[in-house]
Amino acid sequence: MKGLFERDVIAMGKNRVFLAVMVVLCVCYVVSDMYVTGVLLMPMLFATVCGAMVRNDMSAPIRRALFALPFGKGEYVAEKYLVSTAPSILFAIALQSVSAAVHRQTFAQSVMVVACAAFLTALTVSVEIPVNIVFRDRAQVARVCVLAVVFTLVVLAVSIDMGPEGLLRTIASIPAWALYGAGVAIGVASLAVSAMVSLHALRRAQL
Repeated sequence: MKGLFERDVIAMGKNRVFLAVMVVLCVCYVVSDMYVTGVLLMPMLFATVCGAMVRNDMSAPIRRALFALPFGKGEYVAEKYLVSTAPSILFAIALQSVSAAVHRQTFAQSVMVVACAAFLTALTVSVEIPVNIVFRDRAQVARVCVLAVVFTLVVLAVSIDMGPEGLLRTIASIPAWALYGAGVAIGVASLAVSAMVSLHALRRAQL
């Protein structure tokens, strides 16, 4: 796994333009009134780019040479999820630490923002990696279709009649521990199911 991780670090280092733009955007978000958006958006963007490296690995010229190396497919899948989630969550913590210092946010607010960033990152990775493994060159079209389905489900959930208070107020009335618990459960379940789908697709693929 160490060799795979070093390979991904080198591949990410080649995207200097993207990294430079992301740093500039981070600074702009953190010092502006949209600091929460920045903390939520930038880790998701980073996770998307890390997950998209799978699509490059799945291209015909690369996958034959890559999977001839001495590592298992389970090790490959585990490394991809690790490199897509762990740095993104650490990135969110670092951004929120700076944001909290600049905008004088409380510790409770910081915990909530980082938790939301981790949750959204987990959902992003859960979609990004299996889509790239299963659809390969058609991953961009498949991603749009998946996001369209997710957006439709969100719209349907929001449109459900939750009484006079509405969905958002109903969620806000739920105790914090219940929200955190539900977020952790959904995030872990999404990653687990996604990893199983990715590993199954990789084992069935003609590499």
